[in-house]
Amino acid sequence: MAKFTQRGCDVLSVLTAIGSLAVLNGCASGGQPLSLTPGGLPAVTGYTEGNAVMPQGYQVSGGGDNALRVTVTGSATTPNERLLKIALARAAQYGTEQNSKTFRAAEPAYSVRCGKTSVSERGATRALSPTDYRVVTLDVTFGKSSSADPADRPTKPTAAALLAEIQAEQIPQETQAALAAQLAQACGRSAP
Repeated sequence: MAKFTQRGCDVLSVLTAIGSLAVLNGCASGGQPLSLTPGGLPAVTGYTEGNAVMPQGYQVSGGGDNALRVTVTGSATTPNERLLKIALARAAQYGTEQNSKTFRAAEPAYSVRCGKTSVSERGATRALSPTDYRVVTLDVTFGKSSSADPADRPTKPTAAALLAEIQAEQIPQETQAALAAQLAQACGRSAP
């Protein structure tokens, strides 16, 4: 009987480990599968929440005094315009969740985050395939009432329109390759 119990525990441990890995993959990818394009380039960033394991996607900080900062981290193949749409969509959606009628976005700040090309392990240097990112940061303020000011955007219709646009948008393979090469050059490397 002790043998059966030990074997049962071993099987249960393996199944638990497999389940945990599946959950971590789902969390890391924002619910989307981790993938590369047919050309071997990273996939274009979608409307997902980023996290420490998989930084691609939006992250929200602040929220006090009707203000918010949305930071969107995108793959090397994602155009800045798409990242800005994701930031605006998340801001509009957040405003809707907070019952705000309008939101106003400041000028976006664009930057890049260059990945490591090597790592030292036990005195030896090992080469890495770097992962570079495009980053857009957007500061947003919200209003509880409608406004005639053209800089103020309505939250609910803006969120719906931008989400539909992001969903329908297709980035051509040639454009993705050019964007990846451009980012590699900005990070001081040759094209991937």
